[in-house]
Amino acid sequence: MGNPYPSIREKVVLLTGSTGPMGRILVDAFLDAGAKLALCVRRMANLPQLEQSLADRGESPMIVPCDVRYEENIVRMIHRVVQRFGRIDAIVNVAAILGPKLKIIDYPADPWRDVISTNVTGAYLICREALPWMVRQNSGSIIHVTTSLTANVKPEWGAYLVGNHAIEGLTKLLATELKGTGVRVNSVDVGMMNADLKPVGPNNDWTKVFLWLVSDESSGQSGERISASSFE
Repeated sequence: MGNPYPSIREKVVLLTGSTGPMGRILVDAFLDAGAKLALCVRRMANLPQLEQSLADRGESPMIVPCDVRYEENIVRMIHRVVQRFGRIDAIVNVAAILGPKLKIIDYPADPWRDVISTNVTGAYLICREALPWMVRQNSGSIIHVTTSLTANVKPEWGAYLVGNHAIEGLTKLLATELKGTGVRVNSVDVGMMNADLKPVGPNNDWTKVFLWLVSDESSGQSGERISASSFE
Protein backbone atom coordinates (compact mmCIF):
# COMPACT_ATOMS: atom_id res chain seq x y z
CA MET A 1 0.00 0.00 0.00
CA GLY A 2 1.32 3.43 -0.90
CA ASN A 3 1.46 6.21 1.62
CA PRO A 4 -1.90 8.05 1.53
CA TYR A 5 -0.56 10.80 3.83
CA PRO A 6 2.78 12.17 2.58
CA SER A 7 2.88 14.74 5.42
CA ILE A 8 3.87 11.92 7.81
CA ARG A 9 7.29 11.72 6.20
CA GLU A 10 10.03 12.80 8.64
CA LYS A 11 7.58 13.28 11.53
CA VAL A 12 8.93 12.03 14.88
CA VAL A 13 6.53 9.43 16.28
CA LEU A 14 6.90 7.91 19.75
CA LEU A 15 5.22 4.49 19.84
CA THR A 16 4.70 2.54 23.06
CA GLY A 17 3.99 -1.17 23.16
CA SER A 18 6.09 -1.57 20.05
CA THR A 19 7.02 -5.23 20.59
CA GLY A 20 3.41 -6.39 21.02
CA PRO A 21 1.30 -7.73 18.12
CA MET A 22 -0.48 -4.43 17.57
CA GLY A 23 2.65 -2.35 18.02
CA ARG A 24 4.64 -4.44 15.53
CA ILE A 25 2.04 -3.81 12.81
CA LEU A 26 2.08 -0.07 13.54
CA VAL A 27 5.89 -0.02 13.42
CA ASP A 28 5.78 -1.29 9.85
CA ALA A 29 2.96 1.07 8.89
CA PHE A 30 4.77 4.18 10.15
CA LEU A 31 8.10 3.14 8.66
CA ASP A 32 6.39 2.56 5.31
CA ALA A 33 4.98 6.10 5.61
CA GLY A 34 8.46 7.56 6.19
CA ALA A 35 8.14 8.54 9.85
CA LYS A 36 11.07 8.75 12.25
CA LEU A 37 10.27 6.31 15.04
CA ALA A 38 11.17 6.18 18.70
CA LEU A 39 10.11 2.77 20.00
CA CYS A 40 9.30 2.30 23.66
CA VAL A 41 10.12 -1.28 24.70
CA ARG A 42 9.19 -2.83 28.04
CA ARG A 43 9.60 -6.56 27.39
CA MET A 44 13.29 -6.83 26.57
CA ALA A 45 12.87 -10.55 25.79
CA ASN A 46 10.92 -9.51 22.68
CA LEU A 47 13.56 -7.01 21.55
CA PRO A 48 15.78 -9.37 19.49
CA GLN A 49 12.85 -10.36 17.29
CA LEU A 50 11.95 -6.69 16.73
CA GLU A 51 15.56 -5.77 15.99
CA GLN A 52 15.84 -8.60 13.45
CA SER A 53 12.64 -7.46 11.76
CA LEU A 54 13.99 -3.90 11.55
CA ALA A 55 17.34 -5.11 10.24
CA ASP A 56 15.57 -7.10 7.53
CA ARG A 57 13.90 -3.86 6.46
CA GLY A 58 17.16 -1.93 6.60
CA GLU A 59 15.72 0.36 9.29
CA SER A 60 17.28 1.55 12.54
CA PRO A 61 14.75 3.58 14.55
CA MET A 62 15.51 4.72 18.07
CA ILE A 63 14.75 2.02 20.65
CA VAL A 64 14.19 3.14 24.23
CA PRO A 65 13.83 0.58 27.05
CA CYS A 66 11.03 1.89 29.28
CA ASP A 67 8.55 0.38 31.70
CA VAL A 68 5.63 2.81 31.51
CA ARG A 69 4.49 1.89 35.02
CA TYR A 70 7.34 4.01 36.45
CA GLU A 71 7.48 7.79 36.31
CA GLU A 72 11.27 8.04 36.27
CA ASN A 73 11.46 5.74 33.24
CA ILE A 74 9.05 7.93 31.30
CA VAL A 75 10.79 11.18 32.23
CA ARG A 76 14.07 9.70 31.03
CA MET A 77 12.52 8.37 27.81
CA ILE A 78 10.95 11.68 26.77
CA HIS A 79 14.19 13.55 27.37
CA ARG A 80 16.14 10.98 25.36
CA VAL A 81 13.74 11.26 22.42
CA VAL A 82 13.84 15.07 22.43
CA GLN A 83 17.61 15.03 22.76
CA ARG A 84 17.86 12.73 19.73
CA PHE A 85 15.33 14.40 17.42
CA GLY A 86 14.77 17.86 18.87
CA ARG A 87 10.99 17.40 18.83
CA ILE A 88 8.10 14.96 19.20
CA ASP A 89 5.39 15.26 16.56
CA ALA A 90 3.16 12.39 17.63
CA ILE A 91 2.62 9.91 20.44
CA VAL A 92 0.81 6.62 19.90
CA ASN A 93 0.02 5.03 23.26
CA VAL A 94 -0.40 1.35 22.47
CA ALA A 95 1.22 -0.19 25.58
CA ALA A 96 -1.39 -2.25 27.44
CA ILE A 97 -1.86 -5.48 29.33
CA LEU A 98 -5.04 -7.50 29.70
CA GLY A 99 -4.87 -8.78 33.27
CA PRO A 100 -6.99 -11.66 34.58
CA LYS A 101 -10.44 -12.40 33.15
CA LEU A 102 -12.39 -12.44 36.41
CA LYS A 103 -15.46 -10.88 37.95
CA ILE A 104 -14.73 -7.84 40.10
CA ILE A 105 -15.72 -9.73 43.24
CA ASP A 106 -12.84 -12.14 42.57
CA TYR A 107 -10.32 -9.64 41.14
CA PRO A 108 -7.01 -9.43 43.09
CA ALA A 109 -5.66 -5.97 43.91
CA ASP A 110 -2.12 -6.40 42.59
CA PRO A 111 -3.10 -7.32 39.00
CA TRP A 112 -5.63 -4.47 39.09
CA ARG A 113 -2.91 -1.98 40.00
CA ASP A 114 -0.61 -3.41 37.32
CA VAL A 115 -3.20 -3.03 34.54
CA ILE A 116 -4.20 0.50 35.55
CA SER A 117 -0.56 1.56 35.98
CA THR A 118 0.33 0.28 32.51
CA ASN A 119 -2.77 1.16 30.53
CA VAL A 120 -3.83 4.45 32.13
CA THR A 121 -1.18 5.96 34.39
CA GLY A 122 1.54 5.28 31.82
CA ALA A 123 -0.42 7.13 29.14
CA TYR A 124 -1.05 10.07 31.50
CA LEU A 125 2.63 10.33 32.44
CA ILE A 126 3.79 10.21 28.83
CA CYS A 127 1.35 12.97 27.91
CA ARG A 128 2.35 15.07 30.91
CA GLU A 129 6.05 14.88 30.06
CA ALA A 130 5.74 15.32 26.29
CA LEU A 131 3.11 18.05 26.18
CA PRO A 132 5.40 20.97 27.13
CA TRP A 133 7.47 20.18 24.03
CA MET A 134 4.43 19.84 21.78
CA VAL A 135 2.85 23.05 23.08
CA ARG A 136 6.13 24.86 22.47
CA GLN A 137 6.07 23.54 18.88
CA ASN A 138 2.42 24.65 18.46
CA SER A 139 1.70 21.24 16.99
CA GLY A 140 1.37 17.59 17.89
CA SER A 141 -0.91 14.58 17.80
CA ILE A 142 -1.58 12.18 20.68
CA ILE A 143 -3.41 8.95 19.93
CA HIS A 144 -4.84 6.66 22.59
CA VAL A 145 -6.22 3.18 21.99
CA THR A 146 -9.63 2.07 23.18
CA THR A 147 -11.94 -0.79 22.21
CA SER A 148 -15.59 -1.59 21.63
CA LEU A 149 -15.83 -2.69 25.29
CA THR A 150 -16.74 0.84 26.35
CA ALA A 151 -19.82 0.75 24.13
CA ASN A 152 -20.58 -2.95 24.57
CA VAL A 153 -19.67 -3.94 28.13
CA LYS A 154 -18.86 -7.61 28.67
CA PRO A 155 -18.39 -9.30 32.05
CA GLU A 156 -15.02 -10.36 33.43
CA TRP A 157 -12.92 -7.82 31.52
CA GLY A 158 -12.00 -6.21 34.84
CA ALA A 159 -9.35 -3.52 35.00
CA TYR A 160 -8.79 -3.61 31.25
CA LEU A 161 -12.36 -2.47 30.55
CA VAL A 162 -12.21 0.18 33.28
CA GLY A 163 -8.93 1.39 31.82
CA ASN A 164 -10.59 1.82 28.42
CA HIS A 165 -13.16 4.16 29.97
CA ALA A 166 -10.38 6.08 31.75
CA ILE A 167 -8.43 6.50 28.51
CA GLU A 168 -11.48 7.92 26.75
CA GLY A 169 -11.95 10.35 29.65
CA LEU A 170 -8.28 11.35 29.51
CA THR A 171 -8.62 11.97 25.77
CA LYS A 172 -11.58 14.32 26.19
CA LEU A 173 -9.99 16.13 29.14
CA LEU A 174 -6.71 16.75 27.33
CA ALA A 175 -8.47 17.90 24.16
CA THR A 176 -10.37 20.48 26.23
CA GLU A 177 -7.27 21.68 28.08
CA LEU A 178 -5.20 21.90 24.88
CA LYS A 179 -7.71 23.79 22.76
CA GLY A 180 -5.93 26.51 20.79
CA THR A 181 -2.43 25.10 21.32
CA GLY A 182 -2.14 23.22 18.02
CA VAL A 183 -1.95 19.91 19.89
CA ARG A 184 -4.74 17.42 19.26
CA VAL A 185 -5.70 14.31 21.24
CA ASN A 186 -7.93 11.50 19.99
CA SER A 187 -8.70 7.89 20.77
CA VAL A 188 -9.07 5.06 18.26
CA ASP A 189 -11.60 2.30 18.87
CA VAL A 190 -9.92 -0.73 17.34
CA GLY A 191 -12.95 -2.96 17.98
CA MET A 192 -12.56 -6.26 19.80
CA MET A 193 -9.14 -7.55 20.83
CA ASN A 194 -7.89 -11.11 21.19
CA ALA A 195 -5.91 -12.47 24.14
CA ASP A 196 -2.73 -10.94 22.65
CA LEU A 197 -4.40 -7.52 22.47
CA LYS A 198 -4.45 -7.52 18.70
CA PRO A 199 -7.52 -6.14 16.88
CA VAL A 200 -9.81 -8.80 15.44
CA GLY A 201 -12.61 -8.24 12.98
CA PRO A 202 -13.41 -7.69 9.31
CA ASN A 203 -11.26 -4.58 8.86
CA ASN A 204 -7.64 -5.66 8.44
CA ASP A 205 -6.48 -2.18 7.46
CA TRP A 206 -7.05 -0.56 10.86
CA THR A 207 -3.66 1.20 10.67
CA LYS A 208 -5.07 3.82 8.27
CA VAL A 209 -6.76 5.78 11.04
CA PHE A 210 -3.49 5.98 13.00
CA LEU A 211 -1.65 7.28 9.94
CA TRP A 212 -4.37 9.85 9.32
CA LEU A 213 -4.30 11.10 12.91
CA VAL A 214 -0.54 11.64 12.75
CA SER A 215 -0.77 13.38 9.37
CA ASP A 216 -1.48 17.08 8.82
CA GLU A 217 -4.79 16.12 7.20
CA SER A 218 -6.29 15.55 10.67
CA SER A 219 -5.13 18.89 12.11
CA GLY A 220 -8.68 19.96 13.02
CA GLN A 221 -9.60 16.73 14.79
CA SER A 222 -9.42 16.59 18.59
CA GLY A 223 -11.31 15.04 21.47
CA GLU A 224 -12.88 12.36 19.28
CA ARG A 225 -13.32 8.60 19.62
CA ILE A 226 -12.82 7.26 16.10
CA SER A 227 -13.83 3.76 15.04
CA ALA A 228 -11.14 2.04 13.00
CA SER A 229 -13.68 -0.32 11.47
CA SER A 230 -15.70 2.49 9.90
CA PHE A 231 -12.79 4.75 8.94
CA GLU A 232 -12.57 5.43 5.22
